[in-house]
Amino acid sequence: MEITVVGVNHKKAPVELREKLAFDAKTLPAALDVLRGAAASTEEVILSTCNRVEAYFLGSGDEDVIARFLAAHHGRTVEEVRPVLYRHAGLGAVRHLFEVASSLDSMVVGETQIIAQVKQAYFAAKEAGHTGRVFNPLFQRALAVAKRIHSETGIVERSVSVPSVAARLAEKIFQGLAGRRVLVLGAGETGALTLAALRERGVRDVTVVNRTVERARGLAEEAHGLEDLPAVLPRADIVIACLSCERPVLGPAEVRTALRARRNEPMFIIDIAVPRNVDPEVDHLDDAYLFNIDDLQETVNQNLLEREQEMARCAPLIEEEAGAAFRETATIDVQEVLTRLRSAFEAVGDEELKRTLARLESLSGSQREEVQALVHRIVSKLLHPPTTAIKTEAANGQAQRLIELASRLFDLK
Repeated sequence: MEITVVGVNHKKAPVELREKLAFDAKTLPAALDVLRGAAASTEEVILSTCNRVEAYFLGSGDEDVIARFLAAHHGRTVEEVRPVLYRHAGLGAVRHLFEVASSLDSMVVGETQIIAQVKQAYFAAKEAGHTGRVFNPLFQRALAVAKRIHSETGIVERSVSVPSVAARLAEKIFQGLAGRRVLVLGAGETGALTLAALRERGVRDVTVVNRTVERARGLAEEAHGLEDLPAVLPRADIVIACLSCERPVLGPAEVRTALRARRNEPMFIIDIAVPRNVDPEVDHLDDAYLFNIDDLQETVNQNLLEREQEMARCAPLIEEEAGAAFRETATIDVQEVLTRLRSAFEAVGDEELKRTLARLESLSGSQREEVQALVHRIVSKLLHPPTTAIKTEAANGQAQRLIELASRLFDLK
């Protein structure tokens, strides 16, 4: 079976669609089960982040199969999903995984959150019984490669995280953040990173709102539960929303009320969550200025040249590691198909040998041994050409075609 990835990311799909296709932790195990059946797969991992939703699988599925899977799971239409999908297979899929894990395919090249996200996706699939002999070593290697990229190149120094981009945008809007009151909606990893980026820029007046107050208190002195959001919202000059939730928690009514309490003093809201925390209709309100994760792209691109130079240094390393991982994966397939091939040939030989010896009862013991040796030599000689050809192709990284052909020709189960 071929390693395949089919997905959608920030390069082809806007946040409005990406948020509709996002998976949450609760539904992920069931989604992996459905993916296995849809793609006729034996191993699966689903990676769902702010910027991408990707299905990795060891099977025969194509873009149409995954389009139907995503559409059915999220209540969308295939026509919405299919045009924005991309597909990589074989070595291309391995290379793509390594680039994703290393943040070379991220909106913010060099950001470090993606390593944890890939690790989380892999562990979730492993715990649900959806990884095995191929994906376990492959994803472990992808994480190791990501760490190597970040330690051996300057990609991290030349990068900015999405939270830091959000903080930079707020700083640009206000021409400095000293004295500004900031509300961070969400106390997860993104919230913590956002808060750190804001404090680096001089913010001191911070309020954190989260579902769990205890977790919010770990980030800021002023912490509130989600139920207190309407009360604390009017005090915020800047709202940075990064709460993990399935639907918006801030709509036009809440923001309109807050603006009225602020006597229409402007409020800048930066929504870096996917799915989004803030209803897009908020942007139509006077004195409310809403930015989403896609709006950060312009700021991200400011360091593009420096990051591209570092990416050029990363490319040979990715190619080396991806090629080695793919050859190791091919070796697993080769050994498995050769074992099945030998078992199939030997089963035929043993069956015919048993039938023949039953008719030749007059043979002596030594004669019977000679007939057995003859059958085994014939089986070995018949196996030699396909075995040599498959091993040779494996050494060149091209064994998959012969493996599939051998499986069909000899009906290997």
